Amino acid sequence: MSGGEKRRLRAGLAACGGISNLTLQAAAASPDFQVTAIQDPRAEALERAGSRYGIAARHRRFEDLLQEDIDFVIINSPNHLHAEQAEQALARGKPCLVQKPLAPALAAARALVESARRAGLPLGVMMFEHGVPLHHQVRDMVQCGWLGEPTLLQALSAHDIYLKSPPPADDWRRDPGKVGGGAFIQLAVHHINLARWLLGREITCAAMLGAGGHTVFADESDVLSVLFAGGPAAQFAASYAAKASHFLLAGTRGTVHITEAGVLVRGATPYRGPVFDYEQAGGERFYTRAELEERSRPLLERCEVHGRFARWIRDGEAFECTAESALRDMQVIDAAYRSRDAGRVIFIE
Repeated sequence: MSGGEKRRLRAGLAACGGISNLTLQAAAASPDFQVTAIQDPRAEALERAGSRYGIAARHRRFEDLLQEDIDFVIINSPNHLHAEQAEQALARGKPCLVQKPLAPALAAARALVESARRAGLPLGVMMFEHGVPLHHQVRDMVQCGWLGEPTLLQALSAHDIYLKSPPPADDWRRDPGKVGGGAFIQLAVHHINLARWLLGREITCAAMLGAGGHTVFADESDVLSVLFAGGPAAQFAASYAAKASHFLLAGTRGTVHITEAGVLVRGATPYRGPVFDYEQAGGERFYTRAELEERSRPLLERCEVHGRFARWIRDGEAFECTAESALRDMQVIDAAYRSRDAGRVIFIE
């Protein structure tokens, strides 16, 4: 290693199913970290991931993963194992990057954050939205005042995977206690975290309604209405009974509407950025996914969230997806479910 070259940190990955391929692909391309050990109770999952990515250290037990010479742990396990495994890792002096949510319940999330604070170790939460260069540009558009004063935010996250192929009865996703709820905690938390980060404001009150009857899930479709401190008003919707996604942020001087097909922009002034240039003030401009991806490609490495967590540990670089921020997400999720169950607005301290 040359004098100016920084060491790639070694990570251990817990659980090789779900979206673990995104982590393993990121590691293969990253100059900042590599996955050198994996763990999963299923032998076939270990064999598949280990063979595909050339990882020899494979373990069935999480305790054995912690014996490896690793710099941090990435926890991709089912929701109900997040806090338990992170507590074990922290006790062994290992920083953790945990898949959302921190825990199924707010109390367990609070306890985990306190454990990390006492240990003096980095604890982060995986939020892929922070790895999207477009979102970094939108944040700058908000912070520099291009949008004007934010007034309205609407977000929808829905997939129909379980509508078509319900999980088996013994799958952890069918157990609200293990999940922490259902569609809302699994899907809407991404947009809640993104909105808080873009606006730099916290949610102060929440009111949610829910509906169902199309899938095996009781928590199937929900719409949460909230107010942010100082505005704007916002709605977050999530469903297991549809396939759709969008994120709309409107202000007194401009609007950005992110959809699956691209981004629709309209504003009072031009804006030049790394992902797109808005040049005709007052006009409406649509940027396709292909256009956005071409401009985003050189920026992906610096934005990628696992790598940024590694640089937080190694270099002290700023990292927004902290456990403290994820705890605030959990407070909003907790208030949303309490509001739905009680039929009233819940205020968040």
